[in-house]
Amino acid sequence: MCSKNKSSATVITEGFIETASFPVPLFFRPSFVYRKGKANIHSFQLEEFHTGAKAIAHFFIDHSHHAWSLPASPFGSVYVNASCQSDLLCHFIKEIKVSLIKKNVQSITVKHFPACYNQHVHDITLHALLASDFNVTCTELNQYLPLHTLSKKETFDQSKLHLIKKCKEAGFHVTISSTCNAEEWFDIIVRARRLRGHPMTIDLQGLRSLTDGNAECYHFFEVKNEDKIISCAIGVQVSEDVMYYYLAADEDAYRSYSPMTFLLDSMYDFACEKNMKILDMGISSSQGIVNEGLRWFKKSFGSLEEPKFTLKWNASSEQTLG
Repeated sequence: MCSKNKSSATVITEGFIETASFPVPLFFRPSFVYRKGKANIHSFQLEEFHTGAKAIAHFFIDHSHHAWSLPASPFGSVYVNASCQSDLLCHFIKEIKVSLIKKNVQSITVKHFPACYNQHVHDITLHALLASDFNVTCTELNQYLPLHTLSKKETFDQSKLHLIKKCKEAGFHVTISSTCNAEEWFDIIVRARRLRGHPMTIDLQGLRSLTDGNAECYHFFEVKNEDKIISCAIGVQVSEDVMYYYLAADEDAYRSYSPMTFLLDSMYDFACEKNMKILDMGISSSQGIVNEGLRWFKKSFGSLEEPKFTLKWNASSEQTLG
């Protein structure tokens, strides 16, 4: 178990958080977490005034008394700044567990963020969760593309460069917008996912309300053949340094052109223009089972691989938190 930090200068607040007290990725910001309301969401924030240490976490409690961080997000977990030491972070996690147990929570699941967002913060948080009796229950394969390190000619596979040229010669063009036609996009996403046997992770209303409270973070990319959308994806500006490739779909009739390759080429340039360092291409697995086709597609752009952990704590495995 972790040791408890007893500093009187440490304050842990629980309840509605209007704003995070330090810079955090989009999926930890109150404007994102509360975008559908505050019901069943329990938030915690830590501040240690002597060291400047800060931490934040949000949990959704479902009807089976299970707490999730966070079920409707690509990741949740606990996020800290670089000043937060492991003993203080363990103390914060312990206090969260105590509070959630008082709410009759029987288990807690945390979807940890990938290391590409911040290696140091990822590592110290993972260590603190493991030291706080959380166990890894699933390991997904996450892939990301470092930006500004090498030219596309050095990182993209030659086949990708050929397909980009092929799309240009066919007259396809990319548009980037702050909004999308949700109904049209949803139809394309449904068809693409059904064809490939992938589950739907969003409904039409969710797509319509996706940008609520954070419109500036969402960039809608479309590849068009004249006026017809043949490929689409969202570039989510998760932090100052990271863009997240999200909800990608394309029309099967254009598979030989691979318009998604053309789209990702444009997203790469867009992220570079915004001086970002990472294009997070997301996981290429489901419940730990790797989709080799999707993995190869991302690797052909020069993506790197890393694990993305889901951890769980069960009240039944621990007799007391005292």
